[in-house]
Amino acid sequence: MSNRPIAVMDHSYRIRPLEEHDAREILRWRYPEPYDFYDPPVDDHGDHYVSQFLKPEYQFHAIVDERESFIGFCSYGIDGQVPGGNYTEEALDIGLGMKPGLTGQGRGKAFFSTIVDHACDNLNPDTIRLTVACFNARAMKLYENFGFIKVDEFMGSLSNVPYSILVYSNIPEVHSE
Repeated sequence: MSNRPIAVMDHSYRIRPLEEHDAREILRWRYPEPYDFYDPPVDDHGDHYVSQFLKPEYQFHAIVDERESFIGFCSYGIDGQVPGGNYTEEALDIGLGMKPGLTGQGRGKAFFSTIVDHACDNLNPDTIRLTVACFNARAMKLYENFGFIKVDEFMGSLSNVPYSILVYSNIPEVHSE
């Protein structure tokens, strides 16, 4: 019996390594309020931010649909952490973002399932951790429906925005004799 979060088998999204053109596209994304909080920084060329997306230690990946269209990204590791949070417990941090024009259309379950399935199949974490802005009720509901549990709240030290930390622990079932 699997102890993974809910699996969605009817999607046709897949993950591939994030490429420079994907990173440059992300820098053009603009979300409607209140999600504009997630807008990438604006600068003349974005070269610094592109290089951050391409750093191997951040493990950024692209999520593509059945036509190979780039629909979002995820990261596995430290990039999913927000300054000010308590990350002393060992866990795989996941950061993610979906193309603004595709949000709010019921794609989140398949999108997030693709990200979690990839993590479980390739990184074998015991615990997965997400950090999400508290105002993002849409994301919070999605993650809770996958079995993630809120374990902490904190104020972001750089953004002065309240965040929640949610975890999903892949703990083996214990059978008593």
